[in-house]
Formats: sequence, structure tokens, C-alpha cells
Amino acid sequence: MQNEELRRVQLDVDAARARYFEIYDLAPVGYCTVSALGMIVEANLTAANLLGVARRALVRQRISRFIAKGDQDVFYRLRQRLRASGQPQTCELHMRHADDTPFWGQLEATVAHEADGASVLRVVISDISESKTAAREIESLAYFDSLTNLPNRVLLLDHLKQVMSTSQRNGTFAALLYIDLDRFKRLNDTLGHDHGDLLLQSVAQRLTANVRECDTVARFGGDEFVVLLVSLSKNQKEAAIQTEVIGEKLLAALSRPYQLAEIDHHSTASIGATLFRGQEISTEALLKQADVAMYKTKESGRNRFSFFDQALQRVAVGNASQEDCLRHALRENEFVLHYQPQVAGDGRVIGSEALLRWRSPERGIVLPAEFIPLAERSGLILPLGYWVLETACSQLALWARRSDLAQLTIAVNVSARQFHESRFADKVLAILAQTGANPALLKLELTESLLVDNVDEFIDKVSRMKAWGIRFSLDDFGTGYSSLSYLKRLPLDQLKIDHSFVRDVLSDSSDAAIARTIVTLAHSVGLGVIAEGVDSEGQRAFLASVGCDAYQGYLFSRPLAIDEFEEFAREDFARRR
Repeated sequence: MQNEELRRVQLDVDAARARYFEIYDLAPVGYCTVSALGMIVEANLTAANLLGVARRALVRQRISRFIAKGDQDVFYRLRQRLRASGQPQTCELHMRHADDTPFWGQLEATVAHEADGASVLRVVISDISESKTAAREIESLAYFDSLTNLPNRVLLLDHLKQVMSTSQRNGTFAALLYIDLDRFKRLNDTLGHDHGDLLLQSVAQRLTANVRECDTVARFGGDEFVVLLVSLSKNQKEAAIQTEVIGEKLLAALSRPYQLAEIDHHSTASIGATLFRGQEISTEALLKQADVAMYKTKESGRNRFSFFDQALQRVAVGNASQEDCLRHALRENEFVLHYQPQVAGDGRVIGSEALLRWRSPERGIVLPAEFIPLAERSGLILPLGYWVLETACSQLALWARRSDLAQLTIAVNVSARQFHESRFADKVLAILAQTGANPALLKLELTESLLVDNVDEFIDKVSRMKAWGIRFSLDDFGTGYSSLSYLKRLPLDQLKIDHSFVRDVLSDSSDAAIARTIVTLAHSVGLGVIAEGVDSEGQRAFLASVGCDAYQGYLFSRPLAIDEFEEFAREDFARRR
């Protein structure tokens, strides 16, 4: 009887041992035991498969065989930390399979003691290549322009702050050059965006080739570039001469003919520059000074180089007559909203984006690109922005009385200057109360640039308005600002994929990867995704395949006057009843 009981116990032990080794072998990560001399003395099947060698052949090999030569010291330091602390240690390093194929590995190691008292390492090996690749893509998206591979605004501002600090210490001058391509819009309008992109890439290459390695060339947005020159002379006059020499060199390089696919193209640029030393003024003020100088260059004939001075600062408020025209347009109610439909994955019209137009008696319909920059510089963007918001909310209140239009949303763009007003949230809530609009049907589109200055302010204001039901979309996502590290904290509802990524999503693998990454990233933190600039069925199909939730673009409709939009939405409603 006692023998039978012992046999049953032994069978149970054997079964448990078999289950343990089955689980050990089929674990999703590699496990191995490494001796004090660095030999692998035991390994599971996953480790053998991960390292690309049979388990019997793996045992008795040095673990260093599978670590890239440049990272051998990383593993050595991990062992030192283990000996010193006795606590589990983790490191990431370059590893290689038995056939020398490289991969990123993560090692988690602990110290253990065998029955004979020998000290060994229990090592867990994970292949983290995919997560490393994703992290690189996200970092690139955050800090580099996807078209030119130049640093974007965020990285430029970081470099600028460092240079200001360095020049404060060593007393040398630095310079900021603001570069705008002359008549770039004409190229896009006549030859198309593909040729425009080729020009931007060529410009980026020429700028980089004509400055020193220590200088920074960045794409600031659209056809605007910024060059940061560092370590100039301690003498202001000499530094100015150095800057002018480089500026003229850049002008000459940018004015040489371009070969854009099969087209010979001639282009020029206008450059504005400002000198600085130390941290006497803010980064924004420096950029503004260079921008002002660039506009002065444009006014004086283009294809030139100008320095900033105080006289230009007074002119920077804007051309008085142009401002008067804008003020007159506001007073005479010459502005109107057009509405571009936004549709769900099944094609339903779910709302629209409100797009501002100036209905000028002299010029006809004027698009925002022609008057918004002046409105921004002059401060008229504030009353104009609130007019847009009030008009959109009034429209929502009217639609609420119509069963076929009552569920439609309106997305309204908010300028950075408007958002940073101290009473912005109060004004938005007052407009909602005044018009009687349903807050849940209002979507405010904010740009990533708002995150650069004060993330906490962004979160506080948005959270307050979300408590009332207002929804928020982050517009132009991925075009240059570092929101990625804050994305989990931001009280958003939606990300908007910028049209610059959508346009070439079928022909440019980088744009396709960025679009896919944005969708995955958004869904991972519970956000919806809408893509703008969807102009073809192929673009829509690709975006649908990667999980995009909603779309906006000429495939569905151009921006429509209010009567046209309502008819468009009513027809869609009737079809789906």
C-alpha cells in the first residue's frame, strides 16, 4: 500500500515536471542559464529558436557569441551591476542570430545558485526589434520632416535654445535665417504637388550642402526653411559679415536651375536674418525678427537677403491698407463659412469642417491662405476666430430643429493666438449658451503647435471644455510638433491625418508607414482617426485597410456653401432611411 502511494506521488511529480518543462519550452520569451564563465548551460526551445540554433548546439556556447561586438561591454556592465547589487538587471543591446542576422534584444538577468553552490545567471531574452523600429518611426515623426528628412520646428527650437545658452557662455554671436521660396504656390498650381515636393527636397539638399556641419537646417513648414548659424564672431559687425556671406551663398545655390522629373524649373528665395547673442529675447521673438526681415525682402523685390532692424519691427504690424480691408470686411460681414463633409467608414455623412472664405466685392471669393497670415500678424485673427465659432454654433442650433440634420457635427479650427487667450474657454462656453448649440456636436480642431509652449495649459483648458461635452481633434497630426510623448495625457477625442501624408500614401512607402503608425497610435490610446485630403478611392481604400475611422476630401465633396451642404446631407440621409 505504501509502495502504491509512493508510485502515485512519483507519477504526480513526473507529470508536474513534464508540465513545467512544456511551459518552459513554449514560453514566449527565451530562457537560459549562463555559467560564471559566460557559457550557456541550459536553454528553453524559444531561446534556441530565437538565436537560430538547435538547443543541443546552443548549450556550451558562450552567450557573447550572440551579442554584437560593439555591445559586448553592455552585457559586461550588466554582470557588474548584478554582482554589486544582487538585484535583477535589464539591458537592451544589439544581438545576432547564429547566421549573423542582427536583431535588437532585451536581456533580463538575475543571480541564482545551483545545488552545488555555483553562481549562475538566469537570463530572459526577448526580441524587441519591432518595438525599436516603431520607436524610431515615432521619434522621426516627432522631430523630423518626413518629406525632406530635415529637423522640424520642434527640433529646431530645441537647437535654438541650446545655441542661445552656449552663446551666452562663450560670447559668440549666432544668426537665424528665415528662408521662403518665391512664388512656390504658382509651381504647385501649374505643375502639381509632386513637382512642388521635388523642389522642396532639392532645396533641403542645397541648403544642407552650403552650411557647416555645426549649423542646423530645418523645414519650418510649407515652403519655409530656417537655418541656424552658430559660433560666429564675438564682434557684431564681423558676425554680420559672416552671416551675409553665407546668406548670399545660399541665395546663389537656390537660384540655380532645378531638374524636377522631366521639367527644368527656375526658382529663387527670399531670406531674412537676425543676429543674437545669449538669451536676451525669447526664441519666438527671434523667429519673428527673422520672419519680419524675410517679408521686407519680399517687398523689396525677392531673391535677396535682408537683416532685421527696429524699423522693420514697426513695419511688421502689417500693411495698414490691407489691415483696413480686413477690418472693413469684418464690419460689413463679408466673411462666409463653407462646409466640407466628413464621412464615416460606411460613407455616412457625420458632419463637416467649417472653412472660412472672404467674399470680397472687388476680388470675389478669397481663400484663407491669402488673408489669415495678415490676420495673425495684426491681431484680427481673434475677432475673426470668434465670428467663425459663433456662426458655426448658430448653424448647429438651426440644424437641431431638423431631424435629417440634427446629428451632424461641425469642426472649427482654433488659432494658437485665440487658444492662448486667458478667457478662451469662457468665451467658447458663452457662445454655446448664447446660440443654444449642443456642445457635443461642436468639435474644436487644435494644432500640434499649441503643445510646444505649455502642455499643462493645453490640458487644463481642453479638460474644462470637455466637461461640457465639447469634442477635440488634433489637426495636422504628425507634421512637426512633439505631441507624441504627451499623447496619453491629452484629453482628445480624435487625431487628424494631415493631407501631406494622405496625398502620396499609395506611392510613398514612408507616407504609408506614417499613416499606419498614426492610426495604430491613436487607437492604442482610445482616439478616433480622421484623414483629410482624401481625393481618390485608392487613398480611401488604403486608409480603411489600416483602420482609419472617418474621411474628408474631394473624393466625397469639395467645401460647399451652406445651402449646397444641407442638400448634400439631406440626400445622404434620404438614401439611408
